[in-house]
Amino acid sequence: MDLLNAIQFDSWAEFVDMGGYAFNVWAVYGLFVVFIAVNIIVPLQRRKTLLRDLRRRQNIDAQVALNRQSASVAGAIDNAVNDSLAEAAQVVGTGQNAQQGETS
Repeated sequence: MDLLNAIQFDSWAEFVDMGGYAFNVWAVYGLFVVFIAVNIIVPLQRRKTLLRDLRRRQNIDAQVALNRQSASVAGAIDNAVNDSLAEAAQVVGTGQNAQQGETS
């Protein structure tokens, strides 16, 4: 029971004074609070930064895929147009050859 009585304080002033060791005791409590706060805040900030970077990378990847798809579609259209022009040139060339054969 003597230990329990020794821990108890008669007033708030004695509690704050901590038996003459107030600076040491409150400094340790302060460092503890700072330690806990840092261990809560830093991971939250890292998570926020990581999520922002992942979203940015996802947007870039989506834009690259869209650009590739657009280029693929544009290439297919160009190929189709070129094929149509080649076929038209063959038809025109065949028609001109036939006309030249009739006139000769």
